[in-house]
Amino acid sequence: MKENRIETILLGIIALILLGAVMKLASSVMLPLVIAGILAVTLSPLINIFHTKLHIPRNLAVVIVIGVVFLVVFLIILFIQSSIGAFIDEYPKYYSRFSVLNSTLVKFIEEKSGVSYDFFGQIEWSGTLLRYLGSFSSSLVSFASSGLVIMIFLIFMLLENPFAPKKLILAFKADNGARISKILNRITSQVVKYLNLKFFISIGTGILVWFSLFIIGLDFAPMWGVFAFLLNFIPSVGSMILMVITILMGFIQFYPEPGRIIAVIITMVGIQTIIGNFIDPRLQASRLDISPIVILFSLVFWGWIWGIVGMFLAVPLTVIVQIVCQNIPFLYPVSILIGSGRKLEHIEDEIILETKEN
Repeated sequence: MKENRIETILLGIIALILLGAVMKLASSVMLPLVIAGILAVTLSPLINIFHTKLHIPRNLAVVIVIGVVFLVVFLIILFIQSSIGAFIDEYPKYYSRFSVLNSTLVKFIEEKSGVSYDFFGQIEWSGTLLRYLGSFSSSLVSFASSGLVIMIFLIFMLLENPFAPKKLILAFKADNGARISKILNRITSQVVKYLNLKFFISIGTGILVWFSLFIIGLDFAPMWGVFAFLLNFIPSVGSMILMVITILMGFIQFYPEPGRIIAVIITMVGIQTIIGNFIDPRLQASRLDISPIVILFSLVFWGWIWGIVGMFLAVPLTVIVQIVCQNIPFLYPVSILIGSGRKLEHIEDEIILETKEN
């Protein structure tokens, strides 16, 4: 029995690796399908409100919601592309200031330590940075071009959604159908709660970053605000990337004025510390029960499979995996390992009390 269990676990690991390889190879098809699925889960409650409370026909509500969402996404992509183009036009000015800053840093280190080494000078910044910016811009265009496929998937999913519970009950035994329907409802509830809360926290972060950097005078403040909004959906890593980039831009633009450089550092560190370490965890505490280590692994795994888009989808996909595992007895231990452990504290206290009583 024990050997069969070990064999099953090993087969499960192999199947998971093969599934990851297939998802990576078939990313052109799988990624739009997954994005459409998560959007369908997220937008369903809003469409239900339009249909039930505002008495808008369901098909019309689907068209309105999808149209607004894709218009907003299109405007964001257009804004980012135009901002990157403007930044590339100003790049020679920033590169010249960076060279001056780097020379000063090398000279300072040589005077203090007697060692002369130009680390940043060893990197060919112009070609490397412009190549990455061009690649990022082209990836945005590629993602936008797949928008039609995502929209088609999304329309069919949303139109099918009202009939899903009845079809499950009719397709399977009553108990199994009800159980599957319950799992899907829990997935919908958890993902919607997470994304809604993350959306409003990200908007707050973006507005704070934009307004603060605008007051300080950092160039492209609206662009940094939009990036703050988007990167906040990538837990920990996204906010850290934005903080490093904006502080570096502060040094490049404002050197040798220490006042505004310090203002950028205090602003970015303060915003990310307060929101990332206090507000976000407290608000998410009752809604998200995933281990930080699992989130980090999920970011790496989905980032490897689908790149930057996979990192945005990492947490919702992990929530889905956890809920599915919670409702399958054989996989229940996996859901415990994925969890943060907060909900197990009262269980541990009960076990300790029982042990003392016995």
